[in-house]
Amino acid sequence: MDILELRKQNPWWENSARIEEDLKIRDYENAVVKWTPRLKKYLFLDKNVVYSIRGPRQVGKTTLLKIMIRELLQKNNGINVIYFACDLLKDNLALNDLLETYLNWVRTQNQERIHIFLDEISAVKDWQKAIKQFVDLHGNKNVTIILTGSHTLDIKNSTERLPGRVGEKEHVPTHKILLPMKFAEYVQMRNPELYKQVQKFKLDTNEERTKQFLELINGNIPPSAHNLIRLVPELDTLLDEYLLTGGIMVAVNEYAKNMRISSQIYDLYIRQIMGDMSRINREEKTAKRILVSILKRITSAYSWNSIKKEADIPTQPTVDQYTGILHNMFILNIVYKIELDGTIKHASDKKVYILNPFIFHALNSWLINPAKDPFECSKEYLLSSEDKSKLIETVVGDHLNRAAHNLRPTDTFDPSDFVFYSKTNKGYEVDFIFKTDTLFAGIEVKYQNSISSDDFRGLTKLGKGCMVSKKEFNQKNKIAIVPVSLFLLYV
Repeated sequence: MDILELRKQNPWWENSARIEEDLKIRDYENAVVKWTPRLKKYLFLDKNVVYSIRGPRQVGKTTLLKIMIRELLQKNNGINVIYFACDLLKDNLALNDLLETYLNWVRTQNQERIHIFLDEISAVKDWQKAIKQFVDLHGNKNVTIILTGSHTLDIKNSTERLPGRVGEKEHVPTHKILLPMKFAEYVQMRNPELYKQVQKFKLDTNEERTKQFLELINGNIPPSAHNLIRLVPELDTLLDEYLLTGGIMVAVNEYAKNMRISSQIYDLYIRQIMGDMSRINREEKTAKRILVSILKRITSAYSWNSIKKEADIPTQPTVDQYTGILHNMFILNIVYKIELDGTIKHASDKKVYILNPFIFHALNSWLINPAKDPFECSKEYLLSSEDKSKLIETVVGDHLNRAAHNLRPTDTFDPSDFVFYSKTNKGYEVDFIFKTDTLFAGIEVKYQNSISSDDFRGLTKLGKGCMVSKKEFNQKNKIAIVPVSLFLLYV
């Protein structure tokens, strides 16, 4: 590859100030709402590591890279930073050529640390061979590599096969997950003055937030909640926005600017995920039929065999395979059953949620209501109290996954090892069980105007837990009852 080809994507080699011309940087600076993911502070760019950043489409991975590049250019020689959009590369041989061309060129000029940013690496067939060869031949002294991708298997499993699990010697976790902003981050971005009330109780710090979250799901309302309960009306308004935008920045900014989201943004997301399906040789029509069945069954427990029958899929393993792929593409959240004695039942019925409200609306309008404007379809969906409660349960499940990751931020993290649901033969049901080696806590979601004694049966059987409500705020024996918009601030 000619160095002139690389220069096209790296104009800061000529002048560091040219990073300001970058479209992602311009969009970021012109955005009504600006978000720098908290993940950024856990990316140590002075380490000899190969980082992988995984996350859904349109979540802001490329923007994050460009923000990091801009900061590096303030203190470093511009030629020591390279960015490349890998969807322009054919295969691992082309990637290898790119890396060798750049390294040979930059090392004739200095031996300083270089930063290599490879965006959407999954688009390159057998990309891991080129990265492995590069590290084998040249080592990784004074080299930091950051890879991004939109699904888990390719990025995570491939980087695990790199020599010496590059990064272990530096004692840093290298597999990072970038998800859409949490509700608390959404509150901070949309209403900074309101969020200052939250910061008074140090809920913006991971240690204190985790401490109070554990107190809450163990059935005790923390003192801070008695003060923050007064914010619920304003929090509920922001939660209604969050249920439309999902905290995905392109949707957030469009809504903040125009109070609606254009159909082009929904279409872009759908095109990209179907493009990813095609790239791994999976059929769009099969994925669509499975997704239609899942959308109709949100919050219900069911078997893969029932999806097979309803969606007219030839075999049950095909359903298992496609749902696994969709899970790894950050579209589905699969929750397994657990008995109240702690026995995990992977073969039993599962609950399958769409990971994020915006992703849910994009899929729902495409597959269920294709004739309607997607944004109007989204608003209409939320007008139904029953449907809105289902989406609330989805958001709570997603946030519990994030809370589990905060407790165990390891390279091997899998939310299905921590978050389950429970239902006994006698009808005792708990929407979510949060399990660690020292914790077994129940979280029940009842987004409804009133809560009856029957709604407590599952948590009562556990002896403690947290009831996530619509409005009710109360302490009932060892069960904490808190409104959902308040509960989400503790994650």
